[in-house]
Amino acid sequence: MDLTDRAVAMPPQRPRFERVQLNTRVRVEIEQTLQRFVVDHNTTVQSSVDLALAEFLAARGYPLLPADDDGRSR
Repeated sequence: MDLTDRAVAMPPQRPRFERVQLNTRVRVEIEQTLQRFVVDHNTTVQSSVDLALAEFLAARGYPLLPADDDGRSR
């Protein structure tokens, strides 16, 4: 059995979105809880914060703006 017979197929790539650095600080308790969530749900801090902010803003009347064809928001 050579290397190609044992290779595992790569999962499909996730869509890429333009991202910006959001410099902020959170309480220690929030960071610890977030880290626990990330491990328990096999996700990332970036994905969790992105979704949490989108849901928070949408609930307050600020839905996401439509993205351009290249994935950037207007």
